Amino acid sequence: MRLHALLRLAAPLSLLAAACASDFLPSSYLRDVRILAVVAAPLEAGQGDTVTLAPLVYVPPGAAFVEHGWRFCPLTAGSGTGYACATPVCETSLAPAADGSVSANPYDLALQCASLFGTGGTVPPGIPDVVQGTFRYEVAYDVPPGARQTRVAVQTIPIWTRGPPVDPNVPPAIVGVEIGGVPAASAVPLAEGGRVPVRVRIDPATVQTYLDAAGRSVQETMTVSYFTTAGRFEFDRQTGIDVSVDLQAIDLAPLPADAESQVWVVARDLRGGQAVLGPFTVPFAR
Repeated sequence: MRLHALLRLAAPLSLLAAACASDFLPSSYLRDVRILAVVAAPLEAGQGDTVTLAPLVYVPPGAAFVEHGWRFCPLTAGSGTGYACATPVCETSLAPAADGSVSANPYDLALQCASLFGTGGTVPPGIPDVVQGTFRYEVAYDVPPGARQTRVAVQTIPIWTRGPPVDPNVPPAIVGVEIGGVPAASAVPLAEGGRVPVRVRIDPATVQTYLDAAGRSVQETMTVSYFTTAGRFEFDRQTGIDVSVDLQAIDLAPLPADAESQVWVVARDLRGGQAVLGPFTVPFAR
């Protein structure tokens, strides 16, 4: 192909790429229904332990609630299957409270599953000391102009089959959030085009050492995710226990002059532990 023909082809392709780039919305920007976090307590369960799970759902203005619900499975088929239930006959529907939370005893539900296979309600031989159960939350909203948005979140809970959890996982604890060097609750107006650091500090005492699947002693990796309803974060996520990311007052054209952003931060230990704080209000001066 001649050079001038290549240039004719490249021109529309470059325009298409530019259009795609301008339409791209980072995961930290909240426009649609989103499940930001699922906070579980405790994070591991043995006999007699009731687990409570509370989802944090962002709902855009004007959205109308449709329905929500939980399902529990005592044994997941793993991340490669989207945490599908390995024993579908044992999947149990659980009714949520008005706020979306649910409480259940995973150990008892797992024994009910085992009894279906003639175990007499006891832990059958050959079952590992720990199995991975899953709680699946699904919520649906109608969002103008007539679109239905359904969101799903999965929380994995280790179930100890022959005793209490050994050195159980605890969630990260967020001990401070600062916006522009001051406590987040006191954030000052941000000028259009400007930026302000959002700093998050995690209590180092909640960073645990544990044995991984290979039996190696490793330390938890803490991550912090950022979410905003207006403006853009410089990065969507950071790793560490004392991190900072700039919130930039850009792409504000559709917003009124007195617009403001609602900001959330979510800390995760990558083992199921989550902590969330927000919303914090950041006004924009335009």
